[in-house]
Amino acid sequence: MIKGLTLRPAMPDIGAVLRSLLGVVAVTLFALSWGPPASATATAVAAAVAGATALQDSPRGRILLVVGVSVLMGSAVLLGALTSAYTALFVVMAAIWSFGAAMPWALGVPAGSIAAVSAALVVVAAPDAPTTSSTLGAFAVVVAGGLVQAGLIAVWPQRRWRVQRDALTEAYRSLAADAGRLADGTGDPAASSGPAVDTEPLIALRTAFTLVDGQARRRPAEYRDWYLLPERIATTLTDLAGPTAARKVLTAAADTLAAVAETPRSRDDADAAIRRLDAAVGELSGPEAAVAQRLSTQLHEAAAIRLGDFVPSSPDVVRLRRPELRTSARSAIALMRSHLDRHSPVLRHAVRVGVAVAAGVAVARYADVTHGYWIPLTVLMVLRPETAHTYTRCVGRLAGNVVGIVVASSVLLLNPGGAVSTVLAVVFVGVAYAVAGFGYLAFSAALTAAAVFLVNIDRASGAATMRELLFATVVGGAMAVLAHVLLPDDGLTRLSQRAGELLKTEIDYAATVIRAYVHDLDHPSDALAAAWERAFRARAAFEAAAGATRLETRELRHWLQSYRAALNAVTTSCTTLEASFPGNPSTAWRSEFVLAVDEYVELLCGEPPTPASPWTVDTAELAAAEQRLRDAVSVDGSGTGPARVLVAEVATITRHLSAIAVSPGPTAAR
Repeated sequence: MIKGLTLRPAMPDIGAVLRSLLGVVAVTLFALSWGPPASATATAVAAAVAGATALQDSPRGRILLVVGVSVLMGSAVLLGALTSAYTALFVVMAAIWSFGAAMPWALGVPAGSIAAVSAALVVVAAPDAPTTSSTLGAFAVVVAGGLVQAGLIAVWPQRRWRVQRDALTEAYRSLAADAGRLADGTGDPAASSGPAVDTEPLIALRTAFTLVDGQARRRPAEYRDWYLLPERIATTLTDLAGPTAARKVLTAAADTLAAVAETPRSRDDADAAIRRLDAAVGELSGPEAAVAQRLSTQLHEAAAIRLGDFVPSSPDVVRLRRPELRTSARSAIALMRSHLDRHSPVLRHAVRVGVAVAAGVAVARYADVTHGYWIPLTVLMVLRPETAHTYTRCVGRLAGNVVGIVVASSVLLLNPGGAVSTVLAVVFVGVAYAVAGFGYLAFSAALTAAAVFLVNIDRASGAATMRELLFATVVGGAMAVLAHVLLPDDGLTRLSQRAGELLKTEIDYAATVIRAYVHDLDHPSDALAAAWERAFRARAAFEAAAGATRLETRELRHWLQSYRAALNAVTTSCTTLEASFPGNPSTAWRSEFVLAVDEYVELLCGEPPTPASPWTVDTAELAAAEQRLRDAVSVDGSGTGPARVLVAEVATITRHLSAIAVSPGPTAAR
C-alpha cells in the first residue's frame, strides 16, 4: 500500500546514521585533543558532511564522492587559514570561493548544499597568522575526518541497499530463465496461456527501490534505470518471442542476463556473452532484427550499470572501461560552465552569494562586530536559487535560524566545553536528519543549532551570547534579502522558472491521480487535495510572474496561450479520472497492468527539479511507456471500462505534456 506521494527526503537507515554520527564524535574528539589548534570545528563539519554524502540515496559511487567531499572541505579550511589574517585578501578570497561554491547548484541540491558548507568553512576561519600547523596540519586532519566516513560506509554498508541488490539479482536471474525458455520454445506465449516473462520479480524489484522507505519518490534517471531497465528488457523479450530465427539471440541474451545477475566477478563472463549476442544480432534480418538490436542495447546498458560505470553506457564504453570518476567530473564541469551566462539563474545566484558574503565579511572585519562571522554564515545558510516563493522561503529560513540560535544559546549559558559541544552538535545533526521531511523551517532551526555548537567546539572559552548571535544573524539575513532585491533574476528567466514550477506541480497532481487509480492510498482525498493545492499555488505564482513580464513579442504571447491551454487539458483529464475512480480494490488489477501504470508514473514525474531546470522529461520514453500501458490493456481483448478510461486520459496527458516539453519557452523570445 502506498503511504503517501510526497517528495520529502526519507530518513536514512537508523543504524547507518548512528554509525555516521559516532564517527563524527570520534574524529572531533581526536582533533580536539591531538589535532592542530582550532581544527576541531572544521573536522566535525567535514565529517558530518561526508557522513551525509555517504548516506545519500544512491546504490553505488558513494565512497568516491565522500573522498571528493573530504578533499573539498580540507581545501576550504586550507584557503581560510592562509588568508584569514589579511582582511582585504580574505574578503576577496571569500567572495571568489563563495561564487564558485554557488555554481554547483546547477548539478542539484545535494551538490549545491555541500559546496555551500565549504564556503562556510572559509568564512568562519579565525583571523590568526598562518602556520604550518594551522594550514597543512588542519588540512590533513580535516580530510582524514571525512575519510573516516568513507571507511565506515565501506565496512558497514546500509542494509537497505543489500535488500535492493538482492531484488535486482533475483530479477535478472528470472529474466535469464525466461530468455532460456523462450530460446527453447517452451516459453512462447502463443503456445501457452501464461505471459512470456514472469512479472513478479520485476514488481518486487520496483517495490524494493521505490517503496522501501514507505513512500514513492522522484528519482534521478541513473537511479531509476536500476529497476526500469529490467522491465524494458522483459518487454523486449516478449516482443522477440516466437520467431525461430531469434532463438540464437535469446540464448546469448540468457547467458548475458545470468552473468549480469551475479557479482562483479562475472564481468568476463558478461563480456563474452555480450560478444556472442552482438554476433547473433548481426546475423538477423527482417522485422525481428530491430527488436534484437534493441535488446542488445538494453543488455549493454544492464552490464554497464550492474558491472561497470556509474550510468548506462554504450557498448564501446563497456569494453574500454572508461574511468567513471573522470567522466563524471568532466560532465559536471561542462554543465556548470554552460551556466556562465548572464541570464542563468544559477549564475545570478552565484553573483548574489559572492557579493553578499563579501559584504558580510567586510562588515564583520572592518566594523569589528563580535562574532561577526555569523553575518556571512547566515547569508550562506539563507540564500538559495529558488524557483518560486523566493522571499518567503528566505525569510522562513531566517526565522528558523533565529529559533535554532535561541535554543542553542540557552544551553551555551551553561558554558559547555569542547567535548560537550561536540556531543550537542552531533545530537542536533541527528535532529536535522529526523526533521528534514517536515519542511525547511524545522530543518533550518536544527541545522543552525548544530552550527552554534560546532563553532563553539573551538571557541568554548569565548562563547557568543544570544544577543550577539541574533544581531549578526539578522544583519546577515537582511543582506541576503537585499541581494535578491538588488540582483534579481532576469524577467523572462523568472517566468520560465515559474512555468517549470507550475508544470512540476501539475504532473505531481497527475501522478497522484493516476497512481490512486490502481493503488490503495491512505487518506486518498487528502493526498489528492494536497497535490491540487500545491498546483493551485504554483499557478498563482506563475500568473503573477506573467503579469509582471512585458509580453512584447507575438511568439511569447502565443507560447503563454498554448501553455495555459495544455495545462488546462491536463487538469481536465485528471478531473475526469477522479470522477471515474473504479470501485474495485487494487488487488483486482492484473500485475502487468499495474506495472505498466507504475512505469508510466515514474517517467511522468521526470527528472528531479534543480535550480537550473525545474522540470524535464524524456518525451520519447514517456510516449513509449504510454504505448506499453495501452498494450497491457489490449492483452485481455476489450479490457475493462475503467482501464480504458485511464488509457484514454493518459494519452491526452502525454500528448499535451510532450507539446509543452518541445515548445521553445519564454526565454526563446530574447
